[in-house]
Amino acid sequence: MRIALPIILLAALALAVGFCVQRHNTVTGTITFQGDPTIPDGAVLTVELRDVSYQDAASTLIASQTISKPERFPIDFAVRYQPSDIDPRATYGLGIRVTRNDRLIYINDTAFDVLTRGNPTHGLNVWVIAVDDP
Repeated sequence: MRIALPIILLAALALAVGFCVQRHNTVTGTITFQGDPTIPDGAVLTVELRDVSYQDAASTLIASQTISKPERFPIDFAVRYQPSDIDPRATYGLGIRVTRNDRLIYINDTAFDVLTRGNPTHGLNVWVIAVDDP
């Protein structure tokens, strides 16, 4: 019985450390839509973390998360990235797209900077707008 308690405590500590390490390499938040929260069947949601440092060049994809069959807003997301891919001097942004049958139906229309330059990493609330009739 005395041996079980230290083993349980070590296991709990390992889980906590694993959570913290994962959280530090993740951009998290919620995607929200002002309107009918129902997302059409067959839709796919993509959250992309991109290097948007240069206005005169295409942004570079750093990491992404795809959510198949999202059902309704709000939707939680967690994009994991490799810390070695992040340059503290660069600017990073989120791109949100919901597509159905290769047609764009929702997108974020406002720049949403994250990670560097004092921008947030966790607890984000990103709004999307309807682009096409779902």
